[in-house]
Amino acid sequence: MKRKRLASLALAAIMTASTVLAGCGQGKDTTAPAGGSSEPAAAESAAESSAGTEAAQGAAPEVSHDTEMTIEIYDKAANYQGIQSGWYGKVLKDKFNIQLNIIAPQVSGDANSLYQTRSASGNLGDIVIIDNSEMQDCVEAGLIMDIGDIIGNYENLTKYKEQIDLFNGTMSGVEAGSVFAIPCNMNSNGPTAFVGTEVASAPRVPWDLYEGLGCPELKTTDDLLNMLADMQEKYPTNAAGDKAFAITMWKDWDGTSIENANLLTNWFGQQVKESVLLGNDNTIMPLTDKNGGYYKALQFFYKANQMGLVDPDSATQDWTTACDSKMKQKRVYLFWYNWQNGFWNTPEHGASRENYMYTPVEELNFFQTADSYYGDGRVWGVGSQVDEEKKLRIMELLDWLASPEGLTYQHNSLEGLIYTVNDDGTYTLTQDGQNRFTADVQIPEELGGGLWSDGNNQVNQWIVGSAEMNPVTGEYFEPGLWASMIKLNQTATTEEWTEKFGAINEVEYMRDKNQLGMVANVNIPLASDDTDTALIRSQCKSVVCDASWRMVFATSDEEFEKMWDDMCVQLEGFGWNDLVAFDTNKYQAVIDARKAAE
Repeated sequence: MKRKRLASLALAAIMTASTVLAGCGQGKDTTAPAGGSSEPAAAESAAESSAGTEAAQGAAPEVSHDTEMTIEIYDKAANYQGIQSGWYGKVLKDKFNIQLNIIAPQVSGDANSLYQTRSASGNLGDIVIIDNSEMQDCVEAGLIMDIGDIIGNYENLTKYKEQIDLFNGTMSGVEAGSVFAIPCNMNSNGPTAFVGTEVASAPRVPWDLYEGLGCPELKTTDDLLNMLADMQEKYPTNAAGDKAFAITMWKDWDGTSIENANLLTNWFGQQVKESVLLGNDNTIMPLTDKNGGYYKALQFFYKANQMGLVDPDSATQDWTTACDSKMKQKRVYLFWYNWQNGFWNTPEHGASRENYMYTPVEELNFFQTADSYYGDGRVWGVGSQVDEEKKLRIMELLDWLASPEGLTYQHNSLEGLIYTVNDDGTYTLTQDGQNRFTADVQIPEELGGGLWSDGNNQVNQWIVGSAEMNPVTGEYFEPGLWASMIKLNQTATTEEWTEKFGAINEVEYMRDKNQLGMVANVNIPLASDDTDTALIRSQCKSVVCDASWRMVFATSDEEFEKMWDDMCVQLEGFGWNDLVAFDTNKYQAVIDARKAAE
């Protein structure tokens, strides 16, 4: 009952926001495994996860798999372009006789040009995965098909009817009953639930090196930098003798500001949303406010570079280089994304006290959104140009992607090779499963061949996230939350960390210390840019990114401050204040929806 009430409150707030924004259109909200066939072991849990939804309207249409079909997917989340191959490609081929041809804007060389060219052709893709605002624009341009007349026939998608209807109901010009968009990364946990043991961004360092320094108490980020300087001095190389740095960065994920600094902004209780900062206290301020987290993040990186802690390749290398040649080799001592842990942390490294662990800093106040019950800012859609046969095969695929079997393949991979089934029906990662992100795991030819990482799901986006409960096992799809893995990960590292800090994990520690500012999850279409606003944003983006990188490598405090001030003057000349006013009004809808859902 509480979940239904929360959804009703959120809807009321969202519909109010939609009325305010309707005059300028809806849109942009910027934001980066084989299952068993047994009956659900947790029927009550599965029933609860379906609360608020309706039964499917009828049986899904039967489709023939006699002819191989290539489905082209325009995918904003993909880091790979081309045909999905390897083990996941084989799963799709064997089950549906399809192959996915992935079109990846962020590796195309010119994402905006690719989007504009394909949109102008009238065919963005057979399936599209795009930002919320782009979906609004694509619906208005006739690029997306309305699947509202058929989606109710697909039982797995129908489980998320509440979330799907809520999103589509807030899109401008979309009639009741129409469905153009399926939110990404949904779950059934409710808009304020958070099941994770790690926040999205926090300082984490190798436990053995931190302990080797005596586990110094850190009150400020300056203390953190001093500790990292001591660490880099005492441990100048990794075990192989390669030079290590406290910090490495990369440029290819930058958007309207630099992404590395955006994530550190979370440490100061804020979230970057284009030209503004949203606070976990429900405030909004300009990105350029010196009291804000973006300035503090740049200052942190600048100080780090002054101390010789920043990898000099940071301004030129891409994500792949930073990941493969630095993070996976323990040549970087500070991680700040939670998923970076996966490139090193294993039970073996935990046993040898080498895993990266949260390093408490007293002054920090972490921004964290709840699990993405309503979705995460991107959406799936079906292209308007697909014929009836392809439409039905796409719908069959989308429904499977939201099914327990499909989610197990996507989040857990291959039974027997990556995970095994325990006597009670729950799962345990194999040795290869534990090492799949850190080592070259070879896949047998009969399962698709090649390396596991090359054959992993290159779509890199999910209709349902790993925070969802698997009705087959009664546990979450996220392996880190399996009882077997929690037990396996109780190593010398975690035991020493818990003894030192008095908490089971970092989330518990932050909650105990009142350092966790949790905000409700919402996912709504927002006002898209008109021509003038788009031009201002494009010009300001270049100024912000260029100045931010130069500030990281400034030679003195005076130069750092001058670069910031010059950036602000430049931005004002391009219409920054108008952009901030636009985004403040736009993201007030998010703040209002978060308040309503709490």
